[in-house]
Amino acid sequence: MPFVNITSTPFGPPSEFHEAFAALYPRLVSYALRYGAVYPEDIAQEAFVILMQRDVPVDHPTAFLYGTVRTLALTERRPMKNRNLSLDAVVEQGRGAEAEELLLSAEVRERMRTLSPNFREALWLFVVEGLSIKEISDALGIPEATVKTRIHRAKSQLRDLLNPSGGIHALA
Repeated sequence: MPFVNITSTPFGPPSEFHEAFAALYPRLVSYALRYGAVYPEDIAQEAFVILMQRDVPVDHPTAFLYGTVRTLALTERRPMKNRNLSLDAVVEQGRGAEAEELLLSAEVRERMRTLSPNFREALWLFVVEGLSIKEISDALGIPEATVKTRIHRAKSQLRDLLNPSGGIHALA
C-alpha cells in the first residue's frame, strides 16, 4: 500500500485527530459493550476506519462514530438478541467524573434499569457521554425533538423513581 500523506481528517489536522481518537476510543468501546458487543475494541476501531474512508465528509464526526458503533454492535450481537443488556457493562474508566458519580451510583443505576431502553440511551449519551442534542439525533437517526423528549421523560421518570414521596433526593 502506498504511503499517503494525510493533511486533513474529519477532526481537522492529524494532531487533532489523534487527540479525538484518544478521547473517544475508550468511550466508544464502552458504548459497544453497552450493546453486548463481543469485540468492542474492534468495533470502535472499525468505526474510525469507516469515518476516515468516507468520500463525503460528515458534519458531526463524533455523532457519526457513535451511530456507527451502535450499528456495528447491534449487527454483531444480532444472533444473541434475546440476551439482556445491563448498564453494569458500561462502568469503565474514561467517564466524566460528575456524570459517573451521578448516574452510576448503585441506587441510580438500579433505577435506570427500569427506564425504557430508548430513554436510558438518550439520557446516557447526553449526561455521561456529553453529546449534544444534534449529535444524539444524528447518532440514533431520530429527530432532535424526539431526543429532547426522551431525555426530559427519562429525567422525569428517574426523578420520580428516586423520590417516590415527592421529596427532594440528593441525586435527583
